[in-house]
Amino acid sequence: MAEKKKTDINLPFLRIKEDEEGSHVRVGPINVEGEEVDVGPLHISEGNVFIKRTTNKRLEGIAWAAFFILIGCVWLVENVLDVGFPGLIAIGIGVIWLLLNYARSQLGIKTSSFTIILGMIAIVYGAAELLIGEVDLLPVIVIIIGVYIIYSVVKKSS
Repeated sequence: MAEKKKTDINLPFLRIKEDEEGSHVRVGPINVEGEEVDVGPLHISEGNVFIKRTTNKRLEGIAWAAFFILIGCVWLVENVLDVGFPGLIAIGIGVIWLLLNYARSQLGIKTSSFTIILGMIAIVYGAAELLIGEVDLLPVIVIIIGVYIIYSVVKKSS
């Protein structure tokens, strides 16, 4: 009998694992394992939808809720006061991602390097857009990646 090959792709935003037990695909907040699907805090299985109750999923659920509240508040204030707040949503999203990872680290849950980097990029981009105006995103990404590499090297050496 031929042995089934094991396949693994592990990128920051995409993970694919296939072995004897089945397949597992994760793209951002979407996670598919066999016939079960997770979208953020929602778990879908056999036509039923419910919210997972693990600590990490609870934290992610709070982050998703904070995201929607942030978007709604900014849009509402912009519409009511007829003013724009450029960069505010990006700063808010960055803060949410960094706070999510801080909470994970305090509870002994593995943090996500990808969302830490995105959080830093979002804050720097949002602050630059708020203070300066329109900003190119690529230089901000390069700077943040450099800062994160320095942080990683210092953290591993201590």
